Amino acid sequence: MTQISYALHAALLAFAALSAAPAFAQQPAVIDLNSAAQAGSACRLTFTVTAQQGLSELQTQTVLFDQEGGVQTFTLFDFGAIPSQGLRVRQFDMPQTNCDDISMVLFNDVSICNATDGSACTVTPTFSSRLDAVEVQQ
Repeated sequence: MTQISYALHAALLAFAALSAAPAFAQQPAVIDLNSAAQAGSACRLTFTVTAQQGLSELQTQTVLFDQEGGVQTFTLFDFGAIPSQGLRVRQFDMPQTNCDDISMVLFNDVSICNATDGSACTVTPTFSSRLDAVEVQQ
């Protein structure tokens, strides 16, 4: 092979390796129930949200269950925009709700999830709880 052939062969191998590499995978946003505090007759739920790639909007269908497993509240949580590699804290007041009555938060569905580039999220956010008394499911 000539020197040009070797260079062309090496370039083709490098291109093949790049095209065979997996595409950039979006990391899931992480939503963590951080605290629940009574605020008058409402229970204030505080969440931390992180997103490596950043989100322009995030909204979830959220269901609160009481200690007996009954549905207490069905609502939408609008987490808003989350900056790339940033942390946001969001609070939601659940009116006429005693925090001690909440046993589980179910993220029933992700209604809206858009990356900062305008595309829809390619992976579902993950959900967790720091509270022993309140389970989080998705």
